[in-house]
Amino acid sequence: MPIYPYVIINAFTRTSFGGNPAVIIALPPSSFSQPQTFSEETMAKVSLAFAQPMSIFLSPSPDDPTLLDVRFHTGTFEPFICGHAMLAAVKALCTNALPSLGQSGAETKLRTKAGKIISACCIIESGSEEEKYEIALPATPVVTIPDVEMERITSVISEAAGRNVQVEYAAKGEGEMDNYLMIVVGPDENVGDMKLDINVLRKTSYSVNIITNVTPDADQVFVSRMFAPVAGIPEDPVCGSAHTLLVPYWATRLGKKNQEEMYVRQVSPRGGELWVNWDQDEGLVKLKGHAKAFAKGDFTI
Repeated sequence: MPIYPYVIINAFTRTSFGGNPAVIIALPPSSFSQPQTFSEETMAKVSLAFAQPMSIFLSPSPDDPTLLDVRFHTGTFEPFICGHAMLAAVKALCTNALPSLGQSGAETKLRTKAGKIISACCIIESGSEEEKYEIALPATPVVTIPDVEMERITSVISEAAGRNVQVEYAAKGEGEMDNYLMIVVGPDENVGDMKLDINVLRKTSYSVNIITNVTPDADQVFVSRMFAPVAGIPEDPVCGSAHTLLVPYWATRLGKKNQEEMYVRQVSPRGGELWVNWDQDEGLVKLKGHAKAFAKGDFTI
């Protein structure tokens, strides 16, 4: 009977009860090229059993020893990418928490089901003994939604909040991220305190709904929350992929320099903090943060 080691790590936090948890599961080499070894159905069942926001499955690549192949699953669907799960996985690899996968060197390369290679690393900054972990995701261009659609979205958000919400701007992602909607609310809106009816949010017709604004706090540039009720996620505690829209938008709007770092927070109930920058030359959004190990063990099937 095969035994599969796992760890649960909270991404983008220093604490045991903050950030976004992910289950990181080590599989044998070539597991994804031999579906009978560990099928998508099995991944879904395992993910449901763990009941965490995301499970990430890692398997050494059969054709490149420098790569780890990755798959993601919530238990109900398989997203093509998940930023917080990858950052959590990098923590596991850098600390040798899953010995069967080996300890990560200076750079970790993760290959998604679509063949995208995501680079990641562990960073110890000058003057600090704390480790942070960084992933580089493709930046997502956004398209401003038409005025009629803007009015509809404003109406839905206001209905969900039970009051009139000041919506300044809204845009959707392009390409494979076209189901992501970014909603910028006015500076007087307290995003962290907003109480939203999740069932009403389904009316936006977008899978992922990101609400964001700037803050008067000089230490942080912007805050955000992410809701995906259509995908079975009432609220995502900290969403890495959402920041592939947020970071280029705010960097452009606020006149940030190429690769200028910004400290930002996701103000969900669990909360998370990120250090982010937009590498315009490479077309990448770099997300950096802490990660906290929570649990580890083995399971059998």
